[in-house]
Amino acid sequence: MRYVSTRGDSRERRFSEVLMEGLAPDGGLYMPTAYPKVDDATLRRWRGLSYSELAFEILSLYIDDIAAEELRSIVARTYTPAIFGSQGIVPLRKLDESIALLNLSNGPTFAFKDMAMQLLGNLFEAELERRGEQLNILGATSGDTGSAAQYAMRGKQNVRVFMLSPHGRMSPFQPMASRAAAPMRAQPPMPPRAPSPLGAMPCRRTAPPYCIGGMRSFSSTRIRWGA
Repeated sequence: MRYVSTRGDSRERRFSEVLMEGLAPDGGLYMPTAYPKVDDATLRRWRGLSYSELAFEILSLYIDDIAAEELRSIVARTYTPAIFGSQGIVPLRKLDESIALLNLSNGPTFAFKDMAMQLLGNLFEAELERRGEQLNILGATSGDTGSAAQYAMRGKQNVRVFMLSPHGRMSPFQPMASRAAAPMRAQPPMPPRAPSPLGAMPCRRTAPPYCIGGMRSFSSTRIRWGA
C-alpha cells in the first residue's frame, strides 16, 4: 500500500512514513493510491469477529510495512474492555425496531477521538522504538481533542506532548480533562523564576509523579512528558 498527497505531491510513501510525517510536505493529506476491495465472502467472515479482530483485518489492508503479528498485537492491546469499558468496545444499543445507538464515547476521555488516538499512541511508540528516535508533539486545542491526544500518549516511550489551549475560553471541564491525562513518568519540577511578561507559572506537582505548569497568556495548561 502506498500513499500520496491530496495536493499533488506524487511521491509515494508507505504507511510508517506517513505515520511519522502527519501532513504531506505540500500541506495536503495523505490518501491511498488505490483502495482495497472487499468481497461479500470477506464481509460475511468479518461478521463473527471481535472489534479488535475486525480492526486488525481492516487496518492490515492499508498497512503492509508493519509485520502482521506485530500489528495484531498493537491492535489487541489498544481495543480492550479495560480501556473502553465494555467487551464490545463500541456497544450497540437498540432503541426500537428501526433505530440503534452506537456508543463511541466509552474511551478514557469519553470522546470519540479515543477510538483513533489510542491506536495512534501505540503505533507511535512501536515505530519510534524501531527507528531509535524520539518525537515531540505540539498541539493546540479548545476542546476534548487535546485531552484525548494527551491520554493516548500517556506513558509512551520516546514521546513528549506539549498541548496549548486558549486561556479563559474553555469550559471548566475541559482543562480538568487535560490535567487528568497527566503523564505516568516522573518529570523534575522546573526551578522557580521571576514572573515574565507572559505570566508563565513555575511547574508544580499535583500528585507524584505528575508535573503540570500553566502558561497564562495563551494556554490553560502545559504538560511536559518524558525525561
